[in-house]
Amino acid sequence: MNYFVFSLVILLFLFSPTFGASCQSPRHSSSGYSTQDGFFHFKTTYIMEFALQCANNYEHNSPFFAIVNGRVYQLSVSEETTKYQVSWLLEHPESSAQTFDVVVLDEDKLAEYKKAVQSGDENPLSRIEPLFTTQYYHPGVSKKAPFSSEGVCLLIAAAAVYFALNFKQELAKRD
Repeated sequence: MNYFVFSLVILLFLFSPTFGASCQSPRHSSSGYSTQDGFFHFKTTYIMEFALQCANNYEHNSPFFAIVNGRVYQLSVSEETTKYQVSWLLEHPESSAQTFDVVVLDEDKLAEYKKAVQSGDENPLSRIEPLFTTQYYHPGVSKKAPFSSEGVCLLIAAAAVYFALNFKQELAKRD
């Protein structure tokens, strides 16, 4: 009996940090970047970076997730800065000027979100309390030029060579 109680206490101490551990009273700051040139990029890339501090000094070894436009992405963490980062891609026609809501969840909240989605809830994010929500404004993708800059330069260079050769022939005829 004594051995059993001792073993149980040891197991509880070993696994207690993993049970119920979550980020409490999160404070965050975020910054973002998106590609805006529709000519040089095939798709629009969005990157959000988060600095996250928890009141309970939560360890950064547990994964966090972001929900953007109803799609779930896992956050990556930088070992040097301990900042979290999420990135996603959209086709250029879907990348008009808009504000994205980036909802950040831990594993438990993600499980609740997935249950709400499976149950057919029209607004599954209304059922859960996220760690935090931040927004990113994308000003839109610039329009493609009808002619590429390389093509225009090539035409100008070809015209310059043509006129130089014609001028050289005119000078040769005068002599």
